[in-house]
Amino acid sequence: MLNYEDMFNYFKRERDGLIRALENLSDEDFMKNLGLSFGSIKDVLVHTVMVEDNWLHYRAAGLGEGTSLKMEGFKNMQDIKKYIAEVDARTAKLFSNMTAQNLRTEIKRVQPDGKEVAYALEDVLYHIPIEIIHHYGEIFAEFWRMNINAPYYSYLAYSRNKAKT
Repeated sequence: MLNYEDMFNYFKRERDGLIRALENLSDEDFMKNLGLSFGSIKDVLVHTVMVEDNWLHYRAAGLGEGTSLKMEGFKNMQDIKKYIAEVDARTAKLFSNMTAQNLRTEIKRVQPDGKEVAYALEDVLYHIPIEIIHHYGEIFAEFWRMNINAPYYSYLAYSRNKAKT
């Protein structure tokens, strides 16, 4: 059976490596609109955190579609790290109280056409990491365009190292 919390912990650990690499970029390269899905590398990174926050801590909690935070409100990596810490703490609390019954909870989302669609929390817990992978790939592609080595991710290495501890 899939351990959702472990999968999220893997992405959080790998995100730490991504952030270390991003901290080596100039502010200009980090914040410049490159025509990515959310403009800049900064905004793509913020989007990955907002995906988790919006789905798990707003929609799933019945608090609306998502955070009122705006990408332009994040002025530097410290702002982003603070937001990440807040979302990580809320997600850890969610997992600490999760039951098998919770996985069947319906989460509603209003689509761009105005229609409301419901998803099971279990499906959302698959969706979030898949979306993160997609957007990290965007960031990695920009690293390669800049002749920067992107961090290497391996769930197999993560699970092997986790088993040793």
